[in-house]
Amino acid sequence: MQVSIFLGFLLVFSSLLSSSWLVLQVYYIKSIKGEEIENRIDLQSQNNHKISIIIAIRNEDTDTINELIQNLRNINYDNYEVIIVSDDPPEKFREILSNISKIPENVKIIRRSENKGRKAGALNYGVNISSGEYLVFLDAEARVENDFLIKISKYLTQFDAIAMRLRVRNKENCVENVYYQMTEHSMNALFLARDRKNFIIFPNGSAFAIKRRVFERIGEWKEGAITEDLEMGIRLALSNVKVKFINNIVIYTLSPFTLSDLYFQIKRWAYGSGELFFEGLLLLRKGLRGLEGFLYVIQWGIYSAFIFFLVLTSVLGFIVNISPYFYTISILIYTISILVYSINFKVNSYNLHKISSVVLWSSLIGFIQGFLHIGTKWRVTPKTNKSKDELPISIKIFGILLFIISFLELLKGLIFESLILFSLFLSIAIVQ
Repeated sequence: MQVSIFLGFLLVFSSLLSSSWLVLQVYYIKSIKGEEIENRIDLQSQNNHKISIIIAIRNEDTDTINELIQNLRNINYDNYEVIIVSDDPPEKFREILSNISKIPENVKIIRRSENKGRKAGALNYGVNISSGEYLVFLDAEARVENDFLIKISKYLTQFDAIAMRLRVRNKENCVENVYYQMTEHSMNALFLARDRKNFIIFPNGSAFAIKRRVFERIGEWKEGAITEDLEMGIRLALSNVKVKFINNIVIYTLSPFTLSDLYFQIKRWAYGSGELFFEGLLLLRKGLRGLEGFLYVIQWGIYSAFIFFLVLTSVLGFIVNISPYFYTISILIYTISILVYSINFKVNSYNLHKISSVVLWSSLIGFIQGFLHIGTKWRVTPKTNKSKDELPISIKIFGILLFIISFLELLKGLIFESLILFSLFLSIAIVQ
């Protein structure tokens, strides 16, 4: 009896936890409505700090790299270099080089002979051969405006590190359009609004700049980390280095093309979130700001906490009889928070139910894998629409297991638990 009550309260608590982060984002969005959101600075005069743009590539389409170089060569700034570090095999690297018509003098494309440390290792390699006073980190699909470095050079005279706004530039199909809206929402709620409230801003590895001396003092990127930017953000905060969000420096990026691409991308983010759970706990030293920062670090686990405990308690229905009141209260709390969130985050898409399901299950599975440090294969998000629009076999098997257990519980007369598991099975089945 005591175990069932404990699990019931745990279920209600998990619904409150998941709901809290959703409601908190609504509060963030409302707090900046009607405010002036542009960062203002005098851009008339140009200083001469040398800037190194560092980009790690692996398994990228050759056209993507060629377009990247053409974009960066048009930057209106006198003193900068571009260092592209490839972790590709020799034949792929030669293909990339042969596809570039002309490499500018200030652009270096270098292949590492040893692919150690994943993306972070490649970025550290690039830093070590760079010479800029300021370091800028971008992804291969990044596209920037001509005054990009002028703005960065000005802001880095005031701040030690800056995070910049990401904006999706492809939004043709359903997934791309929703991802565009998700990114806009994230930039406003989790970066712009949190910056206005002086919360801890975490760098985004796709749009981040930092003074070299600060980077060297903090220490290089943590090699092997799945989300090296989140890990760097924790160390920056613990070292009292403020990352300023700059809203008017925009990095144009790409959305995942298919539901499968979206699944693997969010799973990777969630894996890193779970992997850094205990490192994130160190932020609690910073008081309430640190607590809020910790919630940001583990946000993918928070999103999916209620679903995890809903599955757990429903499956345990064979041996533990949890009162339907606990289920009803927790589902009601979660449903209300979803409605509040949805009203304020309006997304127009006929496939939103599929996308929401993909986000939910990828965040749950990724976070658990990262928290338990279960090995995962590194997967680069495709930059061209060549991948199949289907989920991996593992999530399909998980859905089948939910269906089987729900059927067995129905035979045992556990109707409430059976309906819950069957509903969760359907949330996976609709994506197929």
